[in-house]
Amino acid sequence: MTSITRKNGHDQNMPDRAPDAFWQPRRASTLSIARRHSAFIKVLRRILLSCALGVVGLLAWYFTTTPKSLTPVANADITVKMVNPIYKGRTSDGLSYRISAKDAVRYFNEPDEVKLAKPILNFLRHDTAQESVVYANVGLYDNKEHILELRDNVYLNTDDGYKCTTNHSRIFIKGKRIEGDTAIDCVGSFGKSFGNAYEISDDYQAFVFKDGMTAHLVSAQSEEELRGPASPTDVKNSLNTRKSFGTQDPVDIIANRALYKGAKISLTGNVIVHQDNVSISANRMELYREKQGKTESGDNLYGDVKRIEAIGSFKYSNATSTVSGDKGVYERNKNIITVTGNVTYSQVKGNSVSGCKLVYDLTTNRAKFDGSCRNKKNKTGRVVIKTGQ
Repeated sequence: MTSITRKNGHDQNMPDRAPDAFWQPRRASTLSIARRHSAFIKVLRRILLSCALGVVGLLAWYFTTTPKSLTPVANADITVKMVNPIYKGRTSDGLSYRISAKDAVRYFNEPDEVKLAKPILNFLRHDTAQESVVYANVGLYDNKEHILELRDNVYLNTDDGYKCTTNHSRIFIKGKRIEGDTAIDCVGSFGKSFGNAYEISDDYQAFVFKDGMTAHLVSAQSEEELRGPASPTDVKNSLNTRKSFGTQDPVDIIANRALYKGAKISLTGNVIVHQDNVSISANRMELYREKQGKTESGDNLYGDVKRIEAIGSFKYSNATSTVSGDKGVYERNKNIITVTGNVTYSQVKGNSVSGCKLVYDLTTNRAKFDGSCRNKKNKTGRVVIKTGQ
């Protein structure tokens, strides 16, 4: 049996080697893998860097070549935009109203105001009336103060027959009042009226034409008559183209201001009322109209002028004579004018009569003086007659 001698724990038959000689193959293999891995990472880094540079270049090209006008910019002030909005409420006397529009925009810096496109207001003048309507191209609604501001082609159609066009309406919805600072043109049972500004007040019952107005009153509402003059130029031109007071022909009016309320029309400031070839002028006039019927809502309709009261620098004139005084009253049913206060009656021939009271019959063209009165200029109350030369 062969014996193997060991010395110091080593096999005596094996050659002597360095201690790390057993690890050299594995170490060489690990270094090779590491070198390959490093090379792969280096290539991968180059690829990623190339891709990043490509993306940056692509973005740079996009932002430099794309037009700025095509980039939408949101309005930071807009808080909400609504389509077909409806606002409902009640007036101070409990009547309902409704505001609708094509669309509405509310802005952050004006939270109580809403800008409206194609706004429409439906309202009631009183509890038995049918709906009236106002509409325009643009509007602004203050839902805190309940004020609706309309501009650009404003149309007002009321249940009692008013049809008006203007370019501005400020509607105080709770208080049932409308005002406008632009010209307004209206057609209704009264005929046509025009004013440079206007106001509708007293629960929509009183209509005021301001800053210069004209009117073309008709005896009956017909399409042919309503085509008559209403603008200031047309009315002034018509004053010299007509023939006795009290006929069924239209009545033209010029004044600084007019108030329509029910059967009464109050005129102030350089007033001229003209029919046919006859005219009446004064500082102030009140026209009273006859009741003509009722609307579907039960409101009264008024037609012809039955009485005129003219105060201050009164003057009546026709083709043959003129009457002046402090006050004149026209009564249609009698077809007479009663003039009082410093009265003078004159004819085109030059004859004149002065007194304190005159009754002028428009049917017979006869004037009758009452000499029983007294005034400052005519202390005796006598009638003074002058003949033409």
